[in-house]
Amino acid sequence: MIFLLFAQTFVYAQEIDIVPELKKIESGEIEEAREVLNELKKTSPNDPSVIFLDAVITEEGESALKKYESVYYNFPGSKYADAALYRIFSYYYALGYYKKAANFKQTLIKEYPDSPYIKAVNRKIPDNEFASAKPESGKTSPVKTEIPKEKTPTEKVYHYTVQAGAFLNLENAKKLRERLMDSGYPVELSIKDVGGTALNVVTAGKFADKKSAEDFLIYLDNHYRLKGRIKEFEQ
Repeated sequence: MIFLLFAQTFVYAQEIDIVPELKKIESGEIEEAREVLNELKKTSPNDPSVIFLDAVITEEGESALKKYESVYYNFPGSKYADAALYRIFSYYYALGYYKKAANFKQTLIKEYPDSPYIKAVNRKIPDNEFASAKPESGKTSPVKTEIPKEKTPTEKVYHYTVQAGAFLNLENAKKLRERLMDSGYPVELSIKDVGGTALNVVTAGKFADKKSAEDFLIYLDNHYRLKGRIKEFEQ
């Protein structure tokens, strides 16, 4: 999907031209693009095109998301604002935050009706969504030092798992998978590709009931400093 970025580069000529670097990324020359980015960050750290390039190169999904959000929210007139908004949509869609994805989809269609990304976001968005379990306002979750025990139903039918992390870089996802091996729970790594945005997703545990999954969320936070989220298995 990077090639779409070249369609509107004639607008807002005052922004730094990052097209050569985007082409390098598309052809696999990421380190060469990174070297140019490091120089641009020294001279023009607040240029929206530079921030966008930084987001594209950033390997960790959540960090990249924040940079895309910076481009869209702080520079809505940037030549890459619609591309950043599309990446934000893709991130939330890939992780199953469908309500947020739907909101960003509508925003893209409304604010950038001529964007080449309109076609990419025009897809059916599922209705079911399971967000992270969070303690109610004013309450704190008890600290648990032991690995939470899974309930044992009469028949082992698993309905939930916990998403522990999502990365643009496969090696980072593999490192997290290795870290979680000592949890005593099954750990899986899968790749989600949404409109050209590939995310390497690490999930841990298989749970028959949501309470067990919620306990595991607390365990991940206390022992690994990870903010996971509960996901439902497709039946």
